[in-house]
Amino acid sequence: MVAPEEQAAPGDILVCDGIFLHRPELRDSWDLSVFLEVSVATSVGRCAVRDGSPPDPQDPGQRRYVEGQQIYLRSCQPERHATFVVNNDALDAPYVVAQRPTA
Repeated sequence: MVAPEEQAAPGDILVCDGIFLHRPELRDSWDLSVFLEVSVATSVGRCAVRDGSPPDPQDPGQRRYVEGQQIYLRSCQPERHATFVVNNDALDAPYVVAQRPTA
């Protein structure tokens, strides 16, 4: 189901969550952005708990996800474009790695 298009009112805040949101064609869409830095092993392990996929990043069932992430990280360099980079390897102890000034 597709929701009808709506327009935010002045002063509204929109929070958008997604996996490839620092692609060049989207970067100018955000007034502020956060990139959650997580190791591949941690990310794949969390996916395994969440959806029952294989927990090993080397498993053939993880190839599409792992290679997709590697392409995105290499080509889009989200850590260079995010307002905040937060290391989220430990869910109970995230910390800010970098902060860029906002325009």
